[in-house]
Amino acid sequence: MKPINKRVREWFLGCALIVAAVLVWWIHVYSPLLDRGDELKAEIDKDSQQRDRMTQRLEKLSATKDSPAKIEEKVGRLMTRLIKGETLDEVSIHTQLWLQEFMQTHALALAAYKGLSPSKWRNYPLSLVEFQLSATTQGLSDLLEGLENMGQAVRIERLEVNYSRNREYDLSITLQLGVLFVEGIKR
Repeated sequence: MKPINKRVREWFLGCALIVAAVLVWWIHVYSPLLDRGDELKAEIDKDSQQRDRMTQRLEKLSATKDSPAKIEEKVGRLMTRLIKGETLDEVSIHTQLWLQEFMQTHALALAAYKGLSPSKWRNYPLSLVEFQLSATTQGLSDLLEGLENMGQAVRIERLEVNYSRNREYDLSITLQLGVLFVEGIKR
């Protein structure tokens, strides 16, 4: 084998130095810049999405600014859906009174009434009221239709129906109603 002459060794050494310099540059300069670029791109995307959300929100708020009459109309409609009462107990009482008035004209008999501890819907308290009723099938149908047509902010939280053939009222019903209550609103 032939010995490597000085000129070839200098070329190899020069090439090795160039490769080493490129690797050092890649590791210490280029790669961190790529990482920083990726971080900046992600940040730009995040800011762009936030700007789009804010633009949509601004458009929505600008639309409400132009039509305060529509907002007042909406609030008025919502106010008519709330059951009267200054406290949760008063709202529960009004719900019980509505049900008792409804039962007088339909095939329903109230066995028990119980006010339960309030729960929440979003950030608003719900007055929970539980009724034990006896009814016919037609009476239950009338009750559900009456609740639907009531036009108040009332929802059925739980409905349990038991059938028993040997009584005047063939259904034993446990009905739990949730009534929306908003504090500080004059009705």
